[in-house]
Amino acid sequence: MLLAITIIILGIGVIMSIFPFLPGIPLIFGTFLVYGFFEGFERINSIFLIAMLIITVLSFFIDNLAGWVGAKRYGASRAGVWGALLGGLLGVLINPLLGILLGPLTGAVIAEIIISQRPLRESLRVGIGTLVGFLGGSILRFIIALFMVITFLYVIF
Repeated sequence: MLLAITIIILGIGVIMSIFPFLPGIPLIFGTFLVYGFFEGFERINSIFLIAMLIITVLSFFIDNLAGWVGAKRYGASRAGVWGALLGGLLGVLINPLLGILLGPLTGAVIAEIIISQRPLRESLRVGIGTLVGFLGGSILRFIIALFMVITFLYVIF
């Protein structure tokens, strides 16, 4: 029963990892801790947990770096980066599926036009770059989450 519940929660964590602002990878790590606690840390040992903690912490930096690199590569200003972050958050709250794509793009474009006073064409280019960065971050989070879950399954079986 413990294993079945653990696998379900890990699956939810992997799905959550696709969406920005949802704690999919921390949920996966927390599930490892709880599983280890309930099974007496027989299969899940301190080396495994430390390695997964390091991966969890690094995932935050990698994710933020991917979004920032995408935005900066396409010429985003500081306002554009912040606009993308806020747009992504609001977009996910308004419509989770479309908000992931349109929120960062819209937020970056609006911030570039209003705050940085860039022309529409330049602002759209920045918005697309921001979207590319956010999508890259989502893909990286998903790969990291899958790696963590597959490693866990390998260790316990």
